[in-house]
Amino acid sequence: MKFIYFFIGIFLLQSCEKKNLSEKEILEIIHSHDNYKNLDLKTDFVDGYEFIDSIKIFRETINKENFKSIYEADFNNDGKVDYLVNLSYPKIKDNDLIEIFEEEGRLSTAFLLSSDKGYQLLNPGKRGVYDIVSAKIIAYKNQYLIKLLSINKNPEKDSDALQCDTLMIKGKELTEFVTPSKNHHIEKIIITKKGGYAPGVKYQLTLKEDSLILQSNFYKNREGKFMNNDIYSFEKASKHLNEINFNTLKDNYFINCDDCSSFVTEITFDNGKSKRIYDYGEKGTLSLLRFYEKVDSIMNQQKWKKIH
Repeated sequence: MKFIYFFIGIFLLQSCEKKNLSEKEILEIIHSHDNYKNLDLKTDFVDGYEFIDSIKIFRETINKENFKSIYEADFNNDGKVDYLVNLSYPKIKDNDLIEIFEEEGRLSTAFLLSSDKGYQLLNPGKRGVYDIVSAKIIAYKNQYLIKLLSINKNPEKDSDALQCDTLMIKGKELTEFVTPSKNHHIEKIIITKKGGYAPGVKYQLTLKEDSLILQSNFYKNREGKFMNNDIYSFEKASKHLNEINFNTLKDNYFINCDDCSSFVTEITFDNGKSKRIYDYGEKGTLSLLRFYEKVDSIMNQQKWKKIH
């Protein structure tokens, strides 16, 4: 009798487990977010623009990748299925796409990451870092990754019109995939915010092991030189830079834009070595966006003391 109860319990437990979501349920979750309300599953993986679609390498790549509307995998190893969804924009009468550009970036893909409270929607095209055509899930060394096919923002020739990038999930966020490497001993970090409609330096933040120094022209109505002793903030910023393998990032990122602001990040490490990253338009990588967010959080939390 005990064995009967045991098997009945297993059957009931399995019957209560959440099954994979249907297409309808996936779209309901996506449409619950205002920016995604009018989007549908993508079934035609041409880009929708005659110039791009006419490029031979684009057509060949689309055929080779054999994209699907929905991909499934368990990214965070919680026993629940996560979903990568390729989306299409609505069309008007002449079959041209109505492209919706929000502050969140191009909404051509959505990633639904499972949690105890349901699903969190993440945008691989956040803030326009990637002008994504389509995406797919790939497996690499016992982990799942997201492969992006995007339009290159600064191509030198037609064959450079596309670029491929790889993302991973880290800390419930999407970021670029990096191979593990040794941590560098970071000695100093200087972040300079420049430009925008008001030219010149807005502020420069210097982080060291024993201090933070802010030289401000326009940061929250502060003008002058300020400091604070905050060892934790330096450690936090250094940890993030090592996690994104900062020394492998490009020296320069830029977009075609007039009057855009920029970040310049200068890192001194390993007994005097240096790395300088210039990011015009602040759309270099998702990992850099996250770094800028951390810097902003650090600055907001300080009790700045003006120095002369």
